[in-house]
Amino acid sequence: KLHPLQKAFIEEQAGQCCYCISGIIMSAKVLLDNNPNPTVADIKEALTANLCRCGSHLRIVRAIQRAARQQRV
Repeated sequence: KLHPLQKAFIEEQAGQCCYCISGIIMSAKVLLDNNPNPTVADIKEALTANLCRCGSHLRIVRAIQRAARQQRV
């Protein structure tokens, strides 16, 4: 069974080249563990150490927001 973050990344097509995805998912997991309702600014701050080379930033943010919503339900 997929973790809600993994499912959200697939649904939002956030993994394009997959260079950064493992680190971003780990950073997002820590963020959601500490802040179950993050703002876009919170998400961007949590991902500052991660380099996305393919430009999937908007889809990544949407995937994290989706995972946060799914975890609250």
